[in-house]
Amino acid sequence: MKQGIAKLVERNIRRGLLFAMVGSVGFVVGETILTAGLEVFGRSHWTVIYAVQAFCSVTVGFLLNEQVTVKRDGDLSGGITGGIIRLIKFQLVFALGNVIAYLVTNLLFASLAVWPPIGNIAGAIVAYPVNYVVSMGFVWKIRVN
Repeated sequence: MKQGIAKLVERNIRRGLLFAMVGSVGFVVGETILTAGLEVFGRSHWTVIYAVQAFCSVTVGFLLNEQVTVKRDGDLSGGITGGIIRLIKFQLVFALGNVIAYLVTNLLFASLAVWPPIGNIAGAIVAYPVNYVVSMGFVWKIRVN
């Protein structure tokens, strides 16, 4: 029993750290798009810019997670069709996380005038546990418990 628990913790720590590292690459992509979009188009287009950066950063994160995080453990069946279905599922999971991050960012921006890319970091940290647990089970059929 103890060995089973130890393996479970070890797998989730490894996978969770990989998920966070891969997510940080996608996050940098998103932050770059967000910052450039705000500089070019201004704050009046904030929601559209956020939606574009969210889609792009989540897609980058998905592609990297498929190759790095879940390559050994996850269900990667179905060829291209399976990959597209998993991408859609991943986007749906992260839609919840992105709504959380968007709300936190807006709250910080509106109440404390925190620059949106900084607020987005806080939102991403708040959303991380939901994104990890739900995406592992829903997208790749990996049990984290």
